[in-house]
Amino acid sequence: MDGTGRSPRRERIVGGAILATMLGLFAYALFIFVLPFAFPTPPPIITRFQSTVVFSPNDDGRRDVALINIRVNEPGQVLLDIVSGGETVTTLTGDQRRPRGWLRVRWDGRDDAGEVVADGEYGIRLRARSGDKRFNTSRKITIDTTAPSIARLRVVSATLDDPGRGECRVTATAADPGSLLLRVLRPGGTEVLAHRGPSPAAAGRAVRWRWDGRGDDGRPVAAGLHVVQATLRDAAGNRSGREATCWVGRIAGEARPAGSGPRAALAVTLRLTSGAALAPDTPVALEFRRRLTTPGAGEGTPLGPRVGGRYRGPLSRARILPPARIARDDLWLVARTAQGTALIAPGGTP
Repeated sequence: MDGTGRSPRRERIVGGAILATMLGLFAYALFIFVLPFAFPTPPPIITRFQSTVVFSPNDDGRRDVALINIRVNEPGQVLLDIVSGGETVTTLTGDQRRPRGWLRVRWDGRDDAGEVVADGEYGIRLRARSGDKRFNTSRKITIDTTAPSIARLRVVSATLDDPGRGECRVTATAADPGSLLLRVLRPGGTEVLAHRGPSPAAAGRAVRWRWDGRGDDGRPVAAGLHVVQATLRDAAGNRSGREATCWVGRIAGEARPAGSGPRAALAVTLRLTSGAALAPDTPVALEFRRRLTTPGAGEGTPLGPRVGGRYRGPLSRARILPPARIARDDLWLVARTAQGTALIAPGGTP
């Protein structure tokens, strides 16, 4: 022992043990990190396999064909089948040798007999070989040719409703999930004046739109009848639609008897659809029109021929006599001012 009481032989043994441990750890680390690089795993025959997830082969021009892309990394035989329940529906590529590069295949949803297969889930089976190497895998693909449906489309014109926000108050409810697009068009036209969406629509959940009567450019549209169109589209590209009309008037009103008896004149009060009353000195023109339909409940213009007399003057003196021998529920009272055009139901039922 030295003066410290430690044995040199013991220190040599301990030091050797530490050194041996460190060398063992180094060799293990070298095995873990170096060996994979020294002996790399050979790449597979196929390095990419992509396909359409859902499509709709119904010849409507939307997602009618499925696209399948395969990256062949090593030349070899490639076989691609569509299968269902373990049975082959159709063979998309023959078992032939393919060069290195992309193999792009289309499936039109038909079987070997040329018939479009039924809606449902199918398998895309890929088998490849090159020498002794093999590669087998599959993907799922869904055919869906059934259009989603809109359970309800309700459009209420502000001129026929309580004061509040929106010239056209739209409520659309999807029976099936999809993407819902709401648009406003002129009757008989294709020009889109305003739109909302497309936005996700859950089945059974209402989507509401309080359209303010302005186009997508921010300008007020002309007063009168417009068409609200709802289109529901699913992931496969199938779609369905419904339409309802809406009267954009910007003013609303009431007509009440100014006296007693069935032939009493009607006194008219007007307000903005938001609720503010029009000034008593506002110039107004009143006339009766035959009632053909009600915006939101029927198609086409609600206004038929003019019947009865007219009134022109200040709102404070607005009185008009209903035409004889025509039920009030068969009439619209039309009120026009510089602020807009109101439809008033003289019978009290919009």
